[in-house]
Amino acid sequence: MSLYLIFWDGVGYGRKDADENPFFAARLPALQALCGDALFSLNRRRIVTHRASIVPVNATLGIAGLPQSGTGQTALFTGVNAPRIVGSHFGPYPYSTLVPIIREKNIFRRLHSLGASYRFVNGFPRRYIEYLEAHASRTPVVALAYSSVTGSLHTHLDVHAGTALSADIIGSRWKDLGHADIDEVEPEAAGENFVRIGVPYDFVLFEYFITDKAGHSQHRGTAVDSLERLDRFLDGILVKFDVQRDTLLLISDHGNIEDLTTKSHTRNPVPLIAAGRHREYFAGAIRRLTDLTPAIIESIGRR
Repeated sequence: MSLYLIFWDGVGYGRKDADENPFFAARLPALQALCGDALFSLNRRRIVTHRASIVPVNATLGIAGLPQSGTGQTALFTGVNAPRIVGSHFGPYPYSTLVPIIREKNIFRRLHSLGASYRFVNGFPRRYIEYLEAHASRTPVVALAYSSVTGSLHTHLDVHAGTALSADIIGSRWKDLGHADIDEVEPEAAGENFVRIGVPYDFVLFEYFITDKAGHSQHRGTAVDSLERLDRFLDGILVKFDVQRDTLLLISDHGNIEDLTTKSHTRNPVPLIAAGRHREYFAGAIRRLTDLTPAIIESIGRR
């Protein structure tokens, strides 16, 4: 059994308004198949279909201000209320006092202590790896968590070998970044590869930051493209995904892309989408960002 997690950055519940919320302007057949007759919105927060359960997750964690990636992702991937520790929401990178917490309590380290297998499937170009080596304080939460346990991140070599995925799903910029041997792929093929990579592992994570970047752009076309690309990726996953054996989760750290009227993040809840074998368990167990890691550890630990 494998647990597949897609972390799509900056995705919250928004209004059912195509001018404001690109979810209602984009063509999203795979997501629509999971949600049923209508997509999730502020007026349709809880959805149960024969394929998936969707529930709202609190991203504010009782702290005033707009949720940010540094503290939100720390909460997601450690189970610790990071904004409460800091005294505010902070990002995009983790606050300095959170770094030891991320290193010691992250989901990968906890899985490792259980004897469970795991993989963060994003592959990074040489230029970015060198940047992080020179600017350690700018290492994002997931990369910091994974590398603190494994000692390294996956690179262009892993993407070329088909054992890692491009952060943008399709690999549109590899040649510009100096890796001419990596070709662009269709999102559906990347989705199928995500499932294939995950077969030997208990937990597999893919991080998609493009949605948050598109939300900040406030550009409707860019936002729609980022969602449609993810939807095609999801379609490829669902083709190969074993609903009787495996579990698929999608979750975010804060809202953003759902409201293109603002350049900033939102305080909206974020959707947890759960499909497959343990969807009911996760839909019942996760109410706040801090619930994700404990729920995953509990699920995998009791196998």
